[in-house]
Amino acid sequence: KRSAKDIIDEINKIKKDAADNNVNFAAFKEDKTGSKVSENSFILEAKMRGTTVAEKFVTAIEGEATKLKKTGSSGEFSAMYNMMLEVSGPLEELGVLRMTKTVTDAAEQHPTTTAEGILEIAKIMKTKLQRVHTKNYCALKKKENPSFTDEKCKNN
Repeated sequence: KRSAKDIIDEINKIKKDAADNNVNFAAFKEDKTGSKVSENSFILEAKMRGTTVAEKFVTAIEGEATKLKKTGSSGEFSAMYNMMLEVSGPLEELGVLRMTKTVTDAAEQHPTTTAEGILEIAKIMKTKLQRVHTKNYCALKKKENPSFTDEKCKNN
């Protein structure tokens, strides 16, 4: 089982690798991340790696919340929420926009102290991670081959 800290360390490592490849994270403004700011395909790969790592982490939290559905305490579920929130910051630094807001908005709609609430928040977080992953995957493929087509890239 990996802790939030392990995930954050891994995301920071991805960010460092990207920086070593001349990706300028300071160029990421509120609404512009990715290929328009950085012609460097490394950033697309970095975001894909980051979202993959984070998605595995969220899946692990879902498993844990499901396991503790009947026996878990509100404190345990609250801790899971805090871990999801903690992992959101480094993802934003990697260029996944408004990840923290996605998680806090979800928490306003769903209780952070129940298994059901955690599972809903996790689902929302996962959906965003998958959307960002697909968007970067499609941008990278089109960059490598302008005539690239893929069913899942139709809307990206």
